[in-house]
Amino acid sequence: MHSFTNRFHSAFEFCARLSFALTIILTPFRWRLVAWSRPHDPLYSDYTDFHLFASDIALLAMLLFWFGALILRPRKIQVGHWLIWGSLLGLTLAGWVSILGSVDPILSTYHTVRFVILLLFYLYIVNEIHTAQWVVIPVVIQVVIQSISAIGQSLAQSSLGLGLLGEHTLDPNQPGISIVSMAGMRFLRAYGLSDHPNILGGCLAFGLILLLAVVLYGTKRQSLFASAGFLIAVVALVATFSRSAWLSLMVAASFLVAGDLLSRRWDSVKRAAWLAAASLLVMSPFLFQNLGAFEARANAGNVAQDDQMQERAYLLDAGNTLFVEHPVFGTGLGATALALKDRFETFRLDYQPPHFTLLTVVVETGLAGGVFYFLLLAAPALVFLFRWQEIFSHPYLMGAMALLAGLFVVGLFDYYPWSYAPGRLWQWLAWGLFSAGTRKMA
Repeated sequence: MHSFTNRFHSAFEFCARLSFALTIILTPFRWRLVAWSRPHDPLYSDYTDFHLFASDIALLAMLLFWFGALILRPRKIQVGHWLIWGSLLGLTLAGWVSILGSVDPILSTYHTVRFVILLLFYLYIVNEIHTAQWVVIPVVIQVVIQSISAIGQSLAQSSLGLGLLGEHTLDPNQPGISIVSMAGMRFLRAYGLSDHPNILGGCLAFGLILLLAVVLYGTKRQSLFASAGFLIAVVALVATFSRSAWLSLMVAASFLVAGDLLSRRWDSVKRAAWLAAASLLVMSPFLFQNLGAFEARANAGNVAQDDQMQERAYLLDAGNTLFVEHPVFGTGLGATALALKDRFETFRLDYQPPHFTLLTVVVETGLAGGVFYFLLLAAPALVFLFRWQEIFSHPYLMGAMALLAGLFVVGLFDYYPWSYAPGRLWQWLAWGLFSAGTRKMA
């Protein structure tokens, strides 16, 4: 009987780990089932519909197998760093409280249930992810799959007929498709198999950050393996034309290389230099061929004439109005777009959350939710401030810190780390990896 239990326990653990890997691989995929269509014209349907994404199915399977393993062999569950855990728990509770003031209580309940599942996802990472390989290998698979499709779309300037995998039908001349406009031409931004180039750009940037950590700190074989994935994905990242994702990677890479310089890890510094040179080499043909698109995207540094920056400023003003009017309970988790529709009869943009994550958090969950989210952003910085020398000597924690830095940068310019399933998975993954890493440092 004991051996029978052990076999089932081992099988459940293996299936949970495999499902975790699939969750990571499927994170950017747009493929989904619409569980409940709830149209609220003229809102984008994804703001109000209930979805079951491919990554959701893998995540639910992971939790079921993990619970099965725990039932067969009960043990104490670790919660990780006390401030991360407490803030995540408080943020989840703030989501439940936001239902009381929500403009759409059913929608907010749906998103709060998702936050409970993400809390369990965090606990699985803290308790079960003991080596970086369990994360890095699925990340490599993820970025390579997305990169191949993204590069193909950019070269073809159209979709690749991968609709069964969730690919959008892409035509740069059709309205609603994300493009770069230059000299009367419409240049298609790469979507991969994701919902939007910005989401793809973020997922690629976050994956590249972890791959860079492996390049710097792994064995020579691991470094070569990660470098190959990096050189493919960095071209795809360029093709997304996501400025926040570009900046995210640059900030995180600077953090990692600065740590190596201060720690005098010259071998890692040399690896970084070689990888930078190789990256420039593989990106050069794409950069030179599409130089006009890059110049248009950069807008020659003139932010005042950048329509997207002006749109974001408009959304920030609208978000501030909602927060002032709903400071306690918020407008309800996941309900910002609907709250904007109810509040502003005329709106010169599509209704959407402000492109600043912290503001979207306080708009939806009130001041309490904003405080907990701010603590989640501040906790890693506080740990680093007091224990930076130890962190510089722990590659696992360096990678987690760099990933958190990259997510923080994206959160300054976009809301998908809070509002969309792919961004949420990456954000909670980063908190889980950091929290697990602090246990290694203790």
